[in-house]
Amino acid sequence: MNLAPGPGLALTVLGSGGPFVNPWRASSGQLVWLDGRARLLIDAGGGVFERLGRTGADPAGLDAVLLTHLHADHSGDLPAVVFAGYLAERNRPLTVVGPSDAGGDGHQPGTTRFCELLFGTDGAWRYLHSFDGFGIDARDTSSDPAAAPRAVLDLGDLRVSSVGVPHGMMPAVAYRIDAAGASVVISGDVQRHHPPLAELARGVDLLIHDMALPERDVPHGHLHAKPSEVGRVAADAGCRALLLTHVMPLLEGERTEAERLVRENFPGEVSWADDLRTLPVLPPPVRR
Repeated sequence: MNLAPGPGLALTVLGSGGPFVNPWRASSGQLVWLDGRARLLIDAGGGVFERLGRTGADPAGLDAVLLTHLHADHSGDLPAVVFAGYLAERNRPLTVVGPSDAGGDGHQPGTTRFCELLFGTDGAWRYLHSFDGFGIDARDTSSDPAAAPRAVLDLGDLRVSSVGVPHGMMPAVAYRIDAAGASVVISGDVQRHHPPLAELARGVDLLIHDMALPERDVPHGHLHAKPSEVGRVAADAGCRALLLTHVMPLLEGERTEAERLVRENFPGEVSWADDLRTLPVLPPPVRR
């Protein structure tokens, strides 16, 4: 299978689920393409490695992996992706960007420390540290939910910025990618309406937002934005289209009601993510 899209910016949903076994939904992951080449992997939850293989993308050609946070359903397949990149004869370091340890208290490691624990000289997969020309260039970006959006990567034809988002005790960030006159924002997991996320997504062509649980009170419901809050973020951002992802079993049977609540606040295009769905991210039409 080769899912490589045509010219411009595009995104393939690799995993649209959460931390539950689901034959139709892998855990979180998205692949960003530019002009038919896979450039960025955002999150690498369980099953994303298998889905990546189905796209026909070359893991050795990725410019970077961006992690929204370090819960296992967003980062568990990172070692497999890294090893595949090496075996495909990648001969340059792989940039891995993710949240800093927000409080500096060591409760959760930042991304640099996380990669050291996996791939460093004393890490679990330390052999991946030793290959000539190959390694991990790990970088932390601020996970402070009170901070303003900041630039993360500038690859010339593709730019990445981020902002910290609240997700319980887990440091977390959202990302914005701008390329070819178009833009996409991936929220990661966010526990409520968060104005800095709306600022990051201001005027974006596509907002991909965590939609894990229903509006009613459910276990762990405080960790994810409610459907009505998702609609408010999209409306405040003024985005052109909204894609709902990270669908958990409790929501599957209540998607109609959840979408209704979203649409009460957001008048734009709303759709649901499915694994291996590819979406072109088009710039707004030129008005004459």
